Formats: sequence, structure tokens, C-alpha cells
Amino acid sequence: MSEGIAQSSLGIVMLRWIGRILLLGLISFLGLSYWKLEQIRQPIELKEIPRWQVRELDTEQWEIQSISDPERKTIAWFRGNPRGLSCDTSILLTGVKQGKNLLDGSAVLNDPANTVAMEHPIREYVSKQVWLSYGVAEWWNVGELIRLEMLHTLGALQALLRHTNGSLDGDARFTEQVVLAGGSFGAPFTATLASLENENVSGLLLIYAFTDFEGLFNREFVRQGRIHYKMPSEPEGLVAWSKDLGLRALAGSLAWFLSTLLEYGEMEAYLPNIQNTPIHFINGRDDRLAPQSSYGLLWNAAPEPKSELWLPGDHINPGDPVALLQVSEYMYEWGKAQGLRDCEEFDSQ
Repeated sequence: MSEGIAQSSLGIVMLRWIGRILLLGLISFLGLSYWKLEQIRQPIELKEIPRWQVRELDTEQWEIQSISDPERKTIAWFRGNPRGLSCDTSILLTGVKQGKNLLDGSAVLNDPANTVAMEHPIREYVSKQVWLSYGVAEWWNVGELIRLEMLHTLGALQALLRHTNGSLDGDARFTEQVVLAGGSFGAPFTATLASLENENVSGLLLIYAFTDFEGLFNREFVRQGRIHYKMPSEPEGLVAWSKDLGLRALAGSLAWFLSTLLEYGEMEAYLPNIQNTPIHFINGRDDRLAPQSSYGLLWNAAPEPKSELWLPGDHINPGDPVALLQVSEYMYEWGKAQGLRDCEEFDSQ
């Protein structure tokens, strides 16, 4: 009997040690996770941005490539610069599904100045195939991987900025006046670079820009979940109400996690650092991605001089040529009024 008691006591001691080891492991995991999260969420600094370079393939298409990781590359489309003129430049970075179509839509405008539209480098990264290929190591470092994608996108945008700024590149085709124009998902990148390269940016256009990532993700997760599971927006009955509650709880948790990972991408951290640079907002009155409460955070963070224009409707549709032309016209009018869409003669010989 004493032997049984001894074995029982030994078992209890072992269970206690296993419990302590598991508790220590959990505390270590949570501590390391918190430390990683704190490192990831810090605002981006200029020294972090990797270098990219621009190569002009022809008169209309350019290739932008990472120097440290040559597999990373994207393209940009160039229009403007009549022979013998030195012109101001606008660089466009729009949403993942936009790019050249916005440039094509503005071709009818009588605008001789330079315009460059860059295809979003992150478009390949957001594909489902990339995420499905992740293993345990990639998911553990997903925060760092997402931040790296933003840094490389900033690197491509920075290369374009320095290539088209005549005071930096010495190319007589370009003046020293460059406007960064970010639309939708492109807006956080242009706002960030305008803050970090403030002395080299003459104007900032933020078109259908959004922030408050937690609110944005939460609204979209709930909306998409209701569509996918064919759930009504106003549930009736205990079962439907319980399902809707579960969906909203899951959406809220995922939204908090992702928004915490992406906190460094929210424009409020960068807009206050932009000085002596006009900022212009173009917004949709019924934009589901950027409700007026969310937009107010951007407006309050932006320093003077700043201005805004409200257009009817929801978030811009990249497949609507009429809407794209309208936005292009407003962009041109603002740039012209600011003296940022001008050309002057130079000796091309």
C-alpha cells in the first residue's frame, strides 16, 4: 500500500512539473509574441526602405526592380513630356486592381505634364495561392512578411520619385515638382513616402483613402460572411441571432489581430510630419470602406494647407471609365491650381 501511495505521490509531482513547464512555455510564447508584435507595429523609418531602380523599357513602359531581391519587380506606365519641355510629374499608385486604366482614362485631358502610373507590387502577394503555400514558419513570421511587402512597395515608389525629380536625377525632362497620388489601397503608401521624403514631394493627393483598419476589417468580414453564408443583415429568431453573434465575434477578433499587425500602415502616424506640402482629399459620400467617421481621422491628422472634395457614390469602381475620367479631371484641376502641372522649355540638345 505504501508503494501505491509513493507511486501516486510521484505521479502528482510529475504532473505538477509538467504543468509548470507548460505554463512556463505558454508565458514565454505570449511574451515573445508580444515582443514581436511591438516590433512590427512601429512606424516605418526611411532607413528601412530597400532600394529599387528604374529602367525605361521604351517611351511608355518602365520596369522597377529591387536591387537586393531582383525577383521583385513591377511596371509603370509613363505619359507626357513633349519633346523640348521640362514638366512637372504626378506619380499614381492606386488599388490592387487599378493602375494603367486610370492613366488611360485621363488621356483625353489636355495635360502635357508627366504622369506615371505604377502597378501595385503587392498584387502578387495578396493572391490566395501565396497564402495557401505558407507553412508554420511563414505563419509565425507573417507580421514581418507583411511589413516587408510594404517596405518593398515603398522602395519601388521611392525609386520612381527620385527618377522623376529633376533636382535629384538631373534629367531635364523633369522639374523638381512631383505630386504623389494614392488611390484606395495605394493611399497609405503615398502618404507614408510623402512623410519620409517630404523635401522631395511637392503635393499629395489622397483619393478614396481609408484608415481605421480595425473598423474596416470588421465591417468587411461581417459583410462578406453574411454574403457567403446567406445570412440576413437583420437576423430573426434565436438560431439566426446566435449565428450572427458568432460571425460578429469572429470578425471582431480577426479585425483586431490584423489591424494590430498593420498599425504602422495607418496614415495618421505619418500625415502630421508632412510640412509645407498641399494635401488634397477626394472622397465618396457613401464610401463603405471609408465612412466619414474614419475619414475624419485623416482630415484631423493632416496639416495645412489641405483641401477636400466630396463626390456622390460608393468607393471608386476601377471598371467604370466614366468615374475614372471624372477623378482624373479633378486631380488635374487641383494640380493646375496649385501650379504643379506646368511645363517649361529647355534645350534638348
